[in-house]
Amino acid sequence: MMRRNRRSRSWFHPFLQILLLGIGVIVAGCSTPAVPAAPAPAAPQPVRQASAPAHRPIPDRIVIPAIGVDTPVVELGWHPARSDEGAIFSEWDVAKYAAGWHKNSAVPGEGGNVVLSGHNNILGAVFRELDLLRKGDEIVLWSEEEQFVYSVSQVVIVPEKHASPEQRAKNARWIGPFDDDRLTLVSCWPRNDNTHRIIVVAHPIQPGQTAAP
Repeated sequence: MMRRNRRSRSWFHPFLQILLLGIGVIVAGCSTPAVPAAPAPAAPQPVRQASAPAHRPIPDRIVIPAIGVDTPVVELGWHPARSDEGAIFSEWDVAKYAAGWHKNSAVPGEGGNVVLSGHNNILGAVFRELDLLRKGDEIVLWSEEEQFVYSVSQVVIVPEKHASPEQRAKNARWIGPFDDDRLTLVSCWPRNDNTHRIIVVAHPIQPGQTAAP
């Protein structure tokens, strides 16, 4: 059955989490706390159990009827890479014979940007025909046997291989956090090369609602 969107919850980029953790470690480790002269006896404090992290049902399948896509979705992280100029940066992994869910993005129904990427001409080429999608085409994400239906709202092609740092930073915003509930698909373009990126943005269809023409 199609699930209604749950209330939006905030989520952080893992690099931001690492930065915040680093600040906490530095503050905690830089000084020795003063010893009180005559500490008063304190009542024992109850021990609190650490709460388990909230379960996030990640997407496990994507279906795009208009272009014949029906493929598994796997979780993706990133790895360090070096640019032609020698700069070190983080580059997303890409799934083999599957679509990949970016693990620092939202999950279906959570609110925010659900980001999936896939190859266009190798290793299954699951997103080869994203350029055939049109506004109003439906995309269905499955997560633990629940389906979330989206309608394509825009298809954008941006330069990447020879783009300036400013352009690449602008491109990267498409896979960053957004306040609205959306699905973003990313792949290389054109089909026989990787000089550009194709970005498909889709928004949820509520129960009883039909896709826009």
